[in-house]
Amino acid sequence: MPRNQQFNQGWRTTIVALAIYLVASFIYLAPALPSLGSGIPGGAVAATDGWQHTWHLWWVARAMTEGLDPLQMSLLYHPTGVNLAIHPLNLTTGLLVAPITLLAGPIVAFNSALVIGFTLTGFGGFLLSQRIGAKPLPALIAGLLLTFAPFHVTKAYDGQLELVSLQWMVLYAWLLLIAAEERGWVAPLAAGLMLGIVGYTSLYYLLYSALYSLLFALLWLPWRGQREELADSAAVRMGAYLLRLLSIPLVALLVLAPLLLNLPAALAPYTLTDTPQLLNSRSANLLDFWLPSYLHPLWGDLVHGLGKIFHPDISAWNHALGYTAMLLAITSSIVTWRQSWRWVVIAIAGMLMALGPTLFVGTINTGIALPYRLLIMLPGMELAQRPGHLVVLTVIALTPLAALGLNWLMARYGLRIMLLTITVAATELAPPRWPIQPFTVDPIYTELAEHPGAIMVLPNAIDSSELLRDQMVHGRPLVGGYLARIPNYPFAELTPGVRQLWQIKDDRSNLADPAGTTAAQAIAAYGITHIVVRWDRLGDEQRDRLERILQQILPGVAPIAANDRLAVYHLPERDGQPFIFFGGGWYPEEQDDQRSWRWMQASGELLLMNPNAHAIPVQIQLDASSYQRPREATLSLNGVPIGTWALRAALLTTGRFSLILPPGESRLTLIAPTEQGPDGRGPISLEISRVAISQ
Repeated sequence: MPRNQQFNQGWRTTIVALAIYLVASFIYLAPALPSLGSGIPGGAVAATDGWQHTWHLWWVARAMTEGLDPLQMSLLYHPTGVNLAIHPLNLTTGLLVAPITLLAGPIVAFNSALVIGFTLTGFGGFLLSQRIGAKPLPALIAGLLLTFAPFHVTKAYDGQLELVSLQWMVLYAWLLLIAAEERGWVAPLAAGLMLGIVGYTSLYYLLYSALYSLLFALLWLPWRGQREELADSAAVRMGAYLLRLLSIPLVALLVLAPLLLNLPAALAPYTLTDTPQLLNSRSANLLDFWLPSYLHPLWGDLVHGLGKIFHPDISAWNHALGYTAMLLAITSSIVTWRQSWRWVVIAIAGMLMALGPTLFVGTINTGIALPYRLLIMLPGMELAQRPGHLVVLTVIALTPLAALGLNWLMARYGLRIMLLTITVAATELAPPRWPIQPFTVDPIYTELAEHPGAIMVLPNAIDSSELLRDQMVHGRPLVGGYLARIPNYPFAELTPGVRQLWQIKDDRSNLADPAGTTAAQAIAAYGITHIVVRWDRLGDEQRDRLERILQQILPGVAPIAANDRLAVYHLPERDGQPFIFFGGGWYPEEQDDQRSWRWMQASGELLLMNPNAHAIPVQIQLDASSYQRPREATLSLNGVPIGTWALRAALLTTGRFSLILPPGESRLTLIAPTEQGPDGRGPISLEISRVAISQ
């Protein structure tokens, strides 16, 4: 066949394959299609994770149209904002479906992204299977086995769009194979770019792709050439291979530079420590791989009940590999070993790593240490402490194995074996019953969209993504918010008024809570204009406490809107008066009949708020005494030294400090030497018994 005719036939085959995957994806999601614009498909996990990922699409489209950095989120955790670099933002998919988001809304965009994820993942499996020598029909079926594999379908059922977007990792595996086998630089550059796309899609998949790449590079090393090949030419071939593969991470690092440069700031508010018990619960059980999918419409409930015994602490544990794919893979490993052995090694390695740090077989903890204990020591693995997800390496490796197995069987038994394979696979991988999570938002949030300022929603629900779902309607900044990882949030823990409402606890400070203004004005000074109380989320005791706190903070203020579920309060305008309150570095307030005081550690912060748009002169008065011996404290304002303060032991010393306070929040930091405190208390330096601010 002439070369141009071969080329045209190859393109036609590729386009037909892509169309088949698109049609198959629509059929698989058919029960959800009538709700394309009004809800998202998925089960109980999707009720949380699904809205989070829908919100990601909404935010990326908004950031793009407003010229904002999508990694810098100012609409959550007001007023500080939060860096989204370590969160499952899935920037790639957000940009891909941004036109749909802007034209039809984030719900249609989310459902479109599901179709795209299923379509392109299957297509990537098709390209990878053809690359290793499978004919089009076996390659086509192998791609279907990949995209409708239990792992992939479970991520769609759970609404985890970043993990549904597996196509980029599969396409990377395809390009990496080309880069290893062919000379030239087009494939390595394309593979590096694709690896960067993987990183912007999912940090999980980026780390797993890095592990895959290391294993792949070792397995495909050209150790042996032809017998007549000279030693120096073999060395040249080895050097060229290594250069091509080394160029891939270099290109990826350039592409990922904006994301990687954001990681230190993004990690700062978090403590990423997972206990061994949590790691074990997030790992695969040895029996998981051999179970059918718990999403199957016929036997899924039975398998799910068994899984609850093996995995009592988590809901997303579907590590089933699929019987059709495994049988074809076993066939290929027997009859096409020379082509298959590398993929067998990758498949086994993925299973080993997915088992986590310790081998569990059913309910039995064998205590046997596994390779994941070494993996967790690698830089970056603290971001992806979900060992079970590593089964994705096995799922990908089974694709070329299944293609090779079916290729061999069809060569011997013809189309009958293909029809049998399709029948068995269609039965085994039947679509789940797709529940619909409806997009229902209280009409009050539509009215709030017309007002400026931030919103505080009570009670603080850090385990519910409804805040994000509602924000897609009102579009305003939120105090707190839902994120996959919960950052430290000093603003809600320290700020007068906010602190009591956030904790639903009346813990007013006698020292500075706040001095010279009311708690409501303190809240308003930070740009919070509305408080929404979800009464339907409160028990009787919490409701009584919150009602008392609201009366203290907003005396005589009635809701501006209310129904049987919620009430909205409008805060008074800020009055321009500065105020002061305690930041970090202090022990809890202590009191007796005469006075109140707080002990300071080696350093302590006092937070000064100037609610005006211009700088103002203020005077700070502090009454304090030194612990056990005289000592000198150094003071700085926003990191700039402003002087020292000599303190006497056990005798009250008054310090007065005149400052020019810039607009917004400032930090007055005191640093002093410490002594070990009494009664097992930690190190302390001074005792402060009065703070005051005046203009």
